[in-house]
Formats: sequence, structure tokens, C-alpha cells
Amino acid sequence: MSYWHSINSFTAYEMVKIGNPTFESYVNFTKPDEIARADYVNGSLIQKIVIEKGLQKVITANGTFILNATLDDVNALDPFASILNNLDSFNITKKGNTLFLAPNVSGLPFYEVELDGKLPKKITVKQAGLVIVVEYMKIGVKT
Repeated sequence: MSYWHSINSFTAYEMVKIGNPTFESYVNFTKPDEIARADYVNGSLIQKIVIEKGLQKVITANGTFILNATLDDVNALDPFASILNNLDSFNITKKGNTLFLAPNVSGLPFYEVELDGKLPKKITVKQAGLVIVVEYMKIGVKT
């Protein structure tokens, strides 16, 4: 986990599955509180969310909305960003190439991380009966 502690930022191309719907996302994250995510369905941009300097800008076909943002808003946009921001808040076990991250504080979900080397290949998020699967098609990090 020392490698993950050293990660300052990442960029990723992801496939996100929430129930049956699947969509593509492009994510740029810089620790701890700057993130941009663009979501696409069938190649069309559905929304883009940018959080920086405590503000969240949500851009959709219907317009742009600007809201106050917290670290929780950043963490909600990508599971790897949430893990990196809360790495010391999990009991971590490893079996083969899979990490199991059980939260040791309230409010965080359980993560199952399938690794490709040192980086996530797929993260499954489980919380309150909801399952979200994020498959990292491409990911690059800066330490």
C-alpha cells in the first residue's frame, strides 16, 4: 500500500456499471480534492463534472450548474479517488490479485479491487445493497 500512498494523481478511461446500465467515463484526479469526470453513453457526452477549489460544476445538455463541493463529493465520483483519499480508513486483506478493503470507520463502502500489477483493473463497490462495478480500461498515475 505504500505505492498507493505515493500516488498524487491519476487519469483513467473507465467502464462503469450500475445495475444494467453501463457507461464510459474519463476521469482526471489530483489528490485530495480536484477531479473531473466526463460520462458518455453510446459515444454521446451525458454530463461532465468538475470539482476544484471547493466548487462543483455540473455541465449537461440542459445547462451548467455550480454548487459548493466537499471532499465527499470528490470521493463519490470515482472509487479509486475515494480509496486514495481514505487509504488509512480500511482494513486491507489480499487474496491472489484481489484486495478487499473493509472500512474501519462509518460512511465508507466495502471495496473489492482486482489488480493489474499495482493498479486497479476493476473495482467493485458494495454499500447499502447497491453494487457498482468500475473497470479501468486505461489508467496512468503520477507519484
